[in-house]
Amino acid sequence: MLSKEELENELEGKKLTKSQRVVLDILRTDGKDGITPKQLLDEVSFAPRTVRYALRKLLKMKLVKRVPCLQDMRQFIYVPA
Repeated sequence: MLSKEELENELEGKKLTKSQRVVLDILRTDGKDGITPKQLLDEVSFAPRTVRYALRKLLKMKLVKRVPCLQDMRQFIYVPA
């Protein structure tokens, strides 16, 4: 996982929306072991579509990783990269 300074340097050139920043902050603070989209929705006041879109964009930027949830193989958990 990137340090705070490395993350700020990497995010400097990328334009993140408010929802993407909030989701990334939650993943970096609470999501060390991984967090599901449903758990993210419980913590933010965004619409489910907004959270899914933010996760998809963060995956594309390689700021988060998606791994299978071993407790429920139908869903994925997201961890900071």
